[in-house]
Amino acid sequence: MQTPGCRRRLLVAQLVVLGSFACDRRPAVIGITYQPLSPGVIDVVREAAAAFPGGAPAEIRGPSSYLGTYAQREVDGAAQLSALPGVVAVVGHQDSRSTLLAAPVYHEARIPLVVPTSTSRAIGAASPWVFPLAPNDSQEGAFIAEFATRELGAHAIALLYDNDEYGRGLRDGVKDALAASGTPIRAEAPIGAVCDANGGSDASLALVAPVRQPPDLLVIAARSADAACIVRQVRRRIPGLRFLTGDAVEIDDSLLASMGPAAESTYFVAYWHQGLTDERSTAFVSAYRRIVGETPHAGAAMHYDALMLLMGAVREVGPSRKAIQSYLTQLGKSRPAYQGVTGAITFGPGRRRPLYILRVRHGAASAVSVP
Repeated sequence: MQTPGCRRRLLVAQLVVLGSFACDRRPAVIGITYQPLSPGVIDVVREAAAAFPGGAPAEIRGPSSYLGTYAQREVDGAAQLSALPGVVAVVGHQDSRSTLLAAPVYHEARIPLVVPTSTSRAIGAASPWVFPLAPNDSQEGAFIAEFATRELGAHAIALLYDNDEYGRGLRDGVKDALAASGTPIRAEAPIGAVCDANGGSDASLALVAPVRQPPDLLVIAARSADAACIVRQVRRRIPGLRFLTGDAVEIDDSLLASMGPAAESTYFVAYWHQGLTDERSTAFVSAYRRIVGETPHAGAAMHYDALMLLMGAVREVGPSRKAIQSYLTQLGKSRPAYQGVTGAITFGPGRRRPLYILRVRHGAASAVSVP
């Protein structure tokens, strides 16, 4: 049984704790790596989060600077974000390699990292503090393989890929899915010097797209500039060839100008597209156009979802890193999936995310395949 003196001391201790909590007025901070992200996305998020009851539950801040080399830049940026006063979670990094380089920093600091667009399946196993938003390369590879064989009727498929975590991962995902369906890859090669500054002299194109017995589809696991260059060069060799690019190629005026007429022979994988008519997508497109002055790409929608997901987590469970990690882990399990612009968001081995195939006609892109 507590004595009156003991109860008084307990009450005093509780008041001290509560007083200390009340005096800590530092806002919660969501860190973000700015490199892959238009500042316009942040402006759209800030407006949307300000409409929450009580206003935005967190600020968005980035690192002050980066070091020069690739590995140093990612690790230094992660260290800067981890050291921000009040940081409760981070959105980033730019691609699969940079994410895997930075992941140990967040794991050590016990900071949740939501990764918007990186697809390497290794990211999902990197740390219980790392949460990949995009479909992984196995899922995208299966999607590409199914579209190629069932919708396009392709039976002689070649593949060019970036020789990094993204390119190799998507290569393996496509190869595994095609092999399982009984349509193995006819030829494959890393991009190498196909599109170097001197115009390219790599033999990869001759290997994967020979003029005699050409493939009927070339899959390209590369970024926009290389993909456009490859499409132009191969189209000169084999005018009727079709192309299918991975998610890293986003359709815009610059890409279409670089591809030229070959753009209409190309199919593009995307996580989302501005033609979707659901309420969340139309509201996002409208806000983005009003604030930024242009139409958003899929990458912008993924970054928007990552930031708004974390804003919602802070509002729901408070500015505790551990509580936010638990919130993300529970989505689709003890908590309902988070309904984002890019679809329902959950994490874990069994999660599925939407993918689309886009095609360009008369300079405008539209979906030809939906989940």
